Amino acid sequence: MARAVHSPRNAPPLWKNEGVRWLMFAAVALSLWEVGARLYNSPFLLPGPSRILEEFLKSPALVLAHAWITTQEIVLGFVLGALVAHLAALLLIVLPEWLEDFIFRAVSTLNSIPFVALASLVVVWLGVGGIGSKVAIAALYAFFALVYFVHKGMVSTDATKEELLTSYSASFVQRVRYLKLPFALPIIFTSLKGAAMAAVNGAIVGELFGAFQGLGFMILDSRYVGNTARVFLAAVFCTVVGWLLLGVLTALERRFVGWHLEMTRKG
Repeated sequence: MARAVHSPRNAPPLWKNEGVRWLMFAAVALSLWEVGARLYNSPFLLPGPSRILEEFLKSPALVLAHAWITTQEIVLGFVLGALVAHLAALLLIVLPEWLEDFIFRAVSTLNSIPFVALASLVVVWLGVGGIGSKVAIAALYAFFALVYFVHKGMVSTDATKEELLTSYSASFVQRVRYLKLPFALPIIFTSLKGAAMAAVNGAIVGELFGAFQGLGFMILDSRYVGNTARVFLAAVFCTVVGWLLLGVLTALERRFVGWHLEMTRKG
């Protein structure tokens, strides 16, 4: 029996692939950057990608070592902040309304404090050496970027479905598993992407306030000696780490809420 051959016309266009679109964006952005830098003709103020690559090739092992330290801080801080934010959102659901209101006011008050001030205090409390203080700052950034939206998604479920689960005497865990979490997943993943970028910023801010290693330290050290290309190089590595985190979250989003993405596109 002859095997059915699927027409290649059914395959989605290559440019619709998320990875391909990011590569296209990177290629266009780097090309424009290189052209702009050459036209500006001031490598000290605006080094182009080729100049930054030359800087990287001078000491790749050292740069990668700094990047690895910062990557650990970002990932650990993001995971810790996201975990605490989700636990806090679940806790707020079961608390009395007056206590929930009080805690939200406390969170809003802390969120209104400039994060730079919070970061400087965390470095003082947890110490300059090691990655602990930087992980804590990245976690704080991720936590505040998440907690409100996760809670909002959890409590915005359909009232009819809530009543249906009540009629079946569903437990709190069952409500979360079968209703609240599935309903909140789209907004959770959107918030997680913002929290990932917040964690990148948090780790760098922590290193700027006190560190002997990492990309933030490299930025500070390079600025003191006037090596602008190295400052840009550290910024590029921060961007790469952020892109990788976004890529992982996008893959997970397609795995768990692909139905929502399809509905959004069709709508």
